[in-house]
Amino acid sequence: MNVYFVRHGESEGNKLQKAQNSETPLSTQGRKQASIVANRLKETPIDVLYSSPYVRAKQTAEIIAKELDKPIEYWEPLKERKRPSEIEGLNISHPKVRKIDKTIMENQLKPEWKYSDDESFNELLARARNVTQHLLTHHKDQNVLCVSHSGIMKMIVLSAILENKVKPEVFWQLYYHLWSENTGITHLECTDKHSWGLLTWNDTTHL
Repeated sequence: MNVYFVRHGESEGNKLQKAQNSETPLSTQGRKQASIVANRLKETPIDVLYSSPYVRAKQTAEIIAKELDKPIEYWEPLKERKRPSEIEGLNISHPKVRKIDKTIMENQLKPEWKYSDDESFNELLARARNVTQHLLTHHKDQNVLCVSHSGIMKMIVLSAILENKVKPEVFWQLYYHLWSENTGITHLECTDKHSWGLLTWNDTTHL
C-alpha cells in the first residue's frame, strides 16, 4: 500500500499569519499551488482520494479531484490538530496567542493536558492511529491520497513508523523541527515484509 499525504495549499491564515479554524479558505496563491500539485499527481496512480473536511483542505482536494477525475471522501480524522478557540483569528504574534502558546509549551509533555477546548497529545495520537488502522483494514493493496494538514500529518507518520513508542517529547521535537510546506507531498509505504516506511517527506519539487 502507498499513501500520499498532501498538505493543503496556502490558506488566508497562512498568508496573514493568523490562527485558523475549520472555515479558513485558500488564498489565491494556495489555489495556484493546488493546481500545480494536481498536475503533478496525474503521473501517480491513485485509487482513493480522502480529504480533511476543513475548507482549505476541501478546496485543495477539489482541484486535485478534478484533475484526477476521482471522487472525494471527506474524512474527519484527517482534520488539523485542534488549537484553543481563544486564539482563532488572531495574529500569531498577538500577546494573547503568545501567552497561551507559552502555557501550552510548559505543559506539552503531559499526555492528557489541554488548555481549554484544544486537543491533547493522547487525543491526537488516537486519531492518527485511527487513520493508519483504517488504511490497513480497507486499502491494503491500493494507492491512497490524503489531503490534510501539517500537525496531524506529522502525528500519523510518527505513529506509523514508531508504533507504540510515540511519546510527547519525541512528537514535539519532530513537530517543531520537521517542516511541512503547503502542497508538500509525503509518501508512506506499507509492505508485509517491512510494515510502514517513510519514503518521502515534504516533497515540493513541483513548486
